[in-house]
Amino acid sequence: MKFYKVSWEELNKDCLELYKKIKHINFDRILCISRGGLVWARMFSDLLNIPVSHLTAISYTGIHQRKDVKITELPNHGYLKNQVLLVVDEIGDHGKTLAAVNKFLKSIKIKKFYSLSPIIREYTDPKPDFYLHIKKEWIIFPYIIVYNAGLMVKNIFFGAEKSGKKLHALLFENLSYFLILVKKLML
Repeated sequence: MKFYKVSWEELNKDCLELYKKIKHINFDRILCISRGGLVWARMFSDLLNIPVSHLTAISYTGIHQRKDVKITELPNHGYLKNQVLLVVDEIGDHGKTLAAVNKFLKSIKIKKFYSLSPIIREYTDPKPDFYLHIKKEWIIFPYIIVYNAGLMVKNIFFGAEKSGKKLHALLFENLSYFLILVKKLML
């Protein structure tokens, strides 16, 4: 398995590039698909000067391990109905999360919504309205410290195959975060 590590610098650059594509649209609010879209939604909230609401959708249990998409937390959607929303997630993988969110938004008769995921796969369906990159590799975002460290620890203790060794190398670049995590878990 191959990995692609997104740096903070790249994340900032991508936000600005996507902002150029969407700044002409008069959004009322960002609807963040939590947890993956939280960092991105916060950054777009600053750039667009609009508030953020969120819903929580869960589908991943590990690398390439999914279950059915389940929306577990919803915003008070009464105030969303007459608004133009920007739905933000960090990645459009198979598209199942976006499809579930689209279905939910249509069911509550949202006025208009657009979707944005900085990274998608070539097979993502549906594709978001706005994206920048099509990647094949497993994406490692800089803000997923505990999850990434957990993957590393799992590979260390349960056998590191080739992909595990590559993951270790990528994650050890942020060794200070890993040590903070270990210290936090030990207390």
